[in-house]
Amino acid sequence: MTEPAQALARARAAAAAGRERGLYEEADPSLDASPVTRISQTRLVEWSLIAPDIERVYSTRRLGAPITVVKRLLIRSLRQYIGEAIAQESRYNAQATAHILNLEDRVRDLEEQLRKRSTPGPVPGAPDGEASGR
Repeated sequence: MTEPAQALARARAAAAAGRERGLYEEADPSLDASPVTRISQTRLVEWSLIAPDIERVYSTRRLGAPITVVKRLLIRSLRQYIGEAIAQESRYNAQATAHILNLEDRVRDLEEQLRKRSTPGPVPGAPDGEASGR
C-alpha cells in the first residue's frame, strides 16, 4: 500500500464491513445525565481545592535534569503569582462545589415531596382505610 487513495479506499471498505457486522452500533440518544458512578461529597470537596506538588514538575526528555531544575526555578520565582491564581481557582471551585451540593439537596427534597404527593392517601369523608383513586 503506497498510495494514500488506496489506503483510504481500504479503510472505508473495512469500516463498511464493520458496520454490517454491527461493530459501530451506538446506543439510542438519551437525556439521562446521571453519573455512572456516584462521587462522594467528600471527594468533590477534596478535588475542589487545588494543591500542586512541585515534586511532580519534571522533564521526561533524555538528560532532562537541567530542564527540571529550570522549571522548578521558574515556579519558585513566580510563587506569588501562581499562589494567587491557585487561591482564586480554589475559591471558585469551592463555591461551585457548594452550589452543586445545595442543588443536589434541593433535588432530593423535591423528589421526596413528589413521591409523597404521588402516593395515594385517604379520601376526605370516606370510611377509614379507603384510599383515594387519584
